[in-house]
Amino acid sequence: MSVYTQLQDHDFESILSQYDLGKLIAFEGIAAGIENTNYKLTLQKSGQTHYYFLTVFEHIKQGDLDFFLPLLAHLEHHDCLLAAPIESIHGDLTFSIKHKDGALFHCLQGSTLETPKLHHCHTIGQQLAKVHLAAKSFPQNHDNSRGFYWLQRQITCGQFNLTKEEQALMTSQLEGLQICWQEWGKNSQLEKGFIHADLFPDNSLFEGKKLSGIIDFYAGGTDYWIYDLAICIMAWCQTDQQEIDSVLKNALIKGYEEVRKLNNSESQALPDFLRLAVLRFWVSRLLAQGQQQQASLTTFKDPNKMKELLLNIS
Repeated sequence: MSVYTQLQDHDFESILSQYDLGKLIAFEGIAAGIENTNYKLTLQKSGQTHYYFLTVFEHIKQGDLDFFLPLLAHLEHHDCLLAAPIESIHGDLTFSIKHKDGALFHCLQGSTLETPKLHHCHTIGQQLAKVHLAAKSFPQNHDNSRGFYWLQRQITCGQFNLTKEEQALMTSQLEGLQICWQEWGKNSQLEKGFIHADLFPDNSLFEGKKLSGIIDFYAGGTDYWIYDLAICIMAWCQTDQQEIDSVLKNALIKGYEEVRKLNNSESQALPDFLRLAVLRFWVSRLLAQGQQQQASLTTFKDPNKMKELLLNIS
């Protein structure tokens, strides 16, 4: 369970005194996520019970929050399905607790998916395209903190405890993608804008077939939209044998294109962006694995699944 900052009743009372949301009835730590502390709050106001989601940001700086939280409000205003931050009685989107920043959100209904189906993939493709288009009118920009050059630095510094075969695989994939990256930079048809960059099934909530909303935008930033689609395909269409299910993939792309049509350059580049996505998450999971071994109450994601997927799609 991802609770790094332990909060007690008096901490919640202090936070809630800055809002007009009602009386605290109960709270519980939330297992989802590996980078922030999350709690579900049960509040009562005027005889009615309401649920809220409280996040304490463990690593995100205030400057980054000044981008992400207004962005979430902007996306919600443009009818994207997500939970935007709630303003305090002073008009603030964040609060401070134990020298860290936090925010309150309405609690989305539903649950995460264990095994996405065709209709789930179709729906998430639609919503990803809506996010891309809605973010175009947001006036701020933010770099993708885990973009290609971040990936290049992680691999070349040789910090991972890999076998010779694994290191050779990682290095050869990076070398091939460096050539692709140079070509992509010359192609004006590869559209750029804000990307979620981490849209896995555990970063969305469904009630049956209906999407309640997407969560956890904090890994996002400006990058190629087709890269975000590749990440989504990797995350939603991966089988238990670490392969990409072509039927699920086609459903996801169809959903995306119902909102925003891919151009020829994007369609042609998608397979290489898919390799980039898998390599990026193999590396980030290796990094997270080292951090998780020193922390308690965390969610573990196996980096070897990404390695196997990379072998199967290359």
